[in-house]
Amino acid sequence: MGTQIKEYIPCESLRPFVELFWEGSFNMHATGSMSMQMIPNGCLELIIHLNDLHCDLENNNIWSQTPDYMILGLITQPCEVRFKNCVSVFAIRFKPEGIYNIFGVPSSLLMESYEDMSTVLGRGFQDFCHRLKEKIDIVSMIRHTENYLLKNLQDKKIGLNYVNLAAELIRNTKGVRIKDLCSRLFISQRQLEREFKDKVGISPKHYLRIIRINEVLRLLNEDHVIDLTGVAYQCGYYDQAHFIKDFKKITGQKPTIFMMDKEQFISNPGLAHYID
Repeated sequence: MGTQIKEYIPCESLRPFVELFWEGSFNMHATGSMSMQMIPNGCLELIIHLNDLHCDLENNNIWSQTPDYMILGLITQPCEVRFKNCVSVFAIRFKPEGIYNIFGVPSSLLMESYEDMSTVLGRGFQDFCHRLKEKIDIVSMIRHTENYLLKNLQDKKIGLNYVNLAAELIRNTKGVRIKDLCSRLFISQRQLEREFKDKVGISPKHYLRIIRINEVLRLLNEDHVIDLTGVAYQCGYYDQAHFIKDFKKITGQKPTIFMMDKEQFISNPGLAHYID
């Protein structure tokens, strides 16, 4: 398919807010147009195009070329993306509650859509992007990005709250029950669901489903032996029918079909590594 993606873990101070950084090239051979399905990963992607060649996405039922600096909001179902040429990008993957802490923008405002991030954040962000594209290697790009994000985090001074804690617990304990989560945080389920939806855009239970399926995808990517039943159980599923239903809803395909056609999907459940 001509796709290459490499992921990098951010510095420790940013990890509560940023899942990872990644660089990617799509339709590398550019022998014709290419269409792929992007799988929901429970995060927001700030995608910075490194040249004048962009992908095409549908927004409000209209297909159009994506902006130079695009924020792709949290999606809950597969999203088609088209590449007419070779597209090269650098991206920041924000945890859904993390983008609010750094930029003051609730994830809920960006649900199922994308926006031009330069219009959202203005001149300072544009200057950051212009300087980023001048960097000669990925290490320099990441260091520049980390400095920019840490400066914004310091200026915003938005503290961690129980939405952050709940989201992190969901990511770390894929089999957690929502009522047990509320007990651990000493808040009511109704209060958590209301605040979580206001900040993140979906309910904690819906977010848990996305995280579980992405953990399934991560384990399948790591393991050469495909044991769907064992992987599903490891990710908190004790009912095969429930697992298949969630998998199909989030990826658009049954697990067996997805595994046969993996190259047709942009599935990045988080296989990051440290930079030297």
